[in-house]
Amino acid sequence: MKNIVADMKLTDGVLRSFRVARTYRKNSSKVNCVDFSQNGENAVTSSEDDCIVLYDLLEGKPTGTLFSKKYGVDLIRYPHGDLETVVYSSNKLDDTIRYLSLTDNKYIRYFPGHTASSFDMTVRFWDLRSQNCQGLTSTQGKPICSFDPEGLIFAAGVESNAVDLYDLRAYDKGPFAHFETKFTHVCDWTRITFSNDGKQILISTNGGVIRVLSAFSGAVLHTFSGYNNSKRLSLEACFTPDSQFVMIGSEDGRVHVWSTENGMKVAVLDGKHPGPISSLQFNPRYMTFVSACTSTEELVLDWYREPEQSWDKDYDAFLLPLLTPQEPCYILYRLDSKNPQGYEWIFLAWSPDQSPVRQKMVYAATRATLKKEFGGGHIKDEIFGTVEDDLCFQGYLRHMSSCSSPAPISLAEQELQQVKVTETLQGLAFPLQEQAKRALQQLKQKRINYIQLKLDVERETIELVHTTPTQTQELPCRIPKDSPRYHFFIFKHSYQGQLQEALVFIYSMPGYTCSIKERMLYSSCKNRLLDEVERDYQLEVTKKMEIDSGDGLTEEFLYEEVHPMDHTLKQAFSKPRGSGGKRGNKHSIKGGGENGEES
Repeated sequence: MKNIVADMKLTDGVLRSFRVARTYRKNSSKVNCVDFSQNGENAVTSSEDDCIVLYDLLEGKPTGTLFSKKYGVDLIRYPHGDLETVVYSSNKLDDTIRYLSLTDNKYIRYFPGHTASSFDMTVRFWDLRSQNCQGLTSTQGKPICSFDPEGLIFAAGVESNAVDLYDLRAYDKGPFAHFETKFTHVCDWTRITFSNDGKQILISTNGGVIRVLSAFSGAVLHTFSGYNNSKRLSLEACFTPDSQFVMIGSEDGRVHVWSTENGMKVAVLDGKHPGPISSLQFNPRYMTFVSACTSTEELVLDWYREPEQSWDKDYDAFLLPLLTPQEPCYILYRLDSKNPQGYEWIFLAWSPDQSPVRQKMVYAATRATLKKEFGGGHIKDEIFGTVEDDLCFQGYLRHMSSCSSPAPISLAEQELQQVKVTETLQGLAFPLQEQAKRALQQLKQKRINYIQLKLDVERETIELVHTTPTQTQELPCRIPKDSPRYHFFIFKHSYQGQLQEALVFIYSMPGYTCSIKERMLYSSCKNRLLDEVERDYQLEVTKKMEIDSGDGLTEEFLYEEVHPMDHTLKQAFSKPRGSGGKRGNKHSIKGGGENGEES
């Protein structure tokens, strides 16, 4: 890496030449803060999965991960160039600021109260050598704060419309300067930052706009927009170390760069992020910057390889290097065989025991979506593994062998299978024969008033028996005594002085003279037949009934079934009158105790 001070100068062209050099996926959730060491050779990140990750930038690799599961971690910083400690705020429980030793992962000191600037409209000051608050000042609203490069002046952005400047040596006297600056966009200020030369103040917002002010007069020098932030995210903007440029990430994963000299946009860099860039910092000593995105939990292609030999010979050499001990993944491995849709594939889900629980949950919830998008017809086999032995070639052969062998079943499982067969029969739907369909059409047109149907068990169809015109008193004679049938009958009658017609469906099943198979088939086909009649023929069945014979199928019975009484008159219960009139003189009855005494 090049030392920015000694070797090169940042220009428009240099910024446009920046490319992604390294990508790290150490976190399962949003990286909420990035900070560089003063010598630019190290970096530290905090994230919402409660992780602190340390990086060696000269080697270009992470060197360690610490956890703050109980308290959470945010706004992490190296203090005074010390690489062995960090300070960060807790975003769980009590919002205490914590001073942590990186060498032994132990807390050196706590700074309780609230974060450095708080929703209680106060700003607190601490000295790392003491846990006691060294100073407190009140503001006119919820503040966001930042020190100038000299550490003598601090700025407080108040209520997203004003900047107050305080002298640390006389902060109790209030701000010595007050600048009001209102945005035309409706947005909240999320961060305030001084440039390294101390001449400019940068205001980040959760809208699609950022602003640069003069640190001396408060005048608006530049207002930058034209980047995506439709979701009103807190996107971090920063100055370059020479104070000549301002950078910010965007919702679409790109980095936008403007000149602070003329206000022109000089570059839009592809950060190759799958989600919005939430954190962005330029290295104070080297020609590099870091961007971190808010994970959108998208499935992305991480690696692929063309086949070299037959699938079985390539298997272990291709797959095993992809199985990392702490990161789940999906692997789609192509076989040499084909089906009508193309090549067949093996779907492998890798979820090692050491991986974070949240990652396991995300991958488990995404598996069905991936299979659907890829096309389930292409997937021949599916394997799930937590250790390498599950997914290696021998593991796959064991999986295939176990799948091809019939599993032994107990007597209880055999009974369960029979129950499932019976449940399946409830969903049978035999098709109607053409004669039966024509008869239903004629019934709809009221050209006939009676239809009798039966099941053809061999052909698995519903057949028409006859459509003999039938009067109500003739209906009992139409019910067979030795075989089940379906009947549709238009019941003509007078109700409340008006002539009415009601379509009645009768399912007749004569006792136990029929076989069990017939009883099950007729019972299971009944509902599907009625659904088809009402849906396809628009016949509204007024009453559905089941009988075992036609003996009781009288006109009076049909009338009562079609027009049941709304309620039955009941004799009102007369509550006995209490003794002694309306009130008082009532006797309380107590249970008798032993030997007739009151208990």
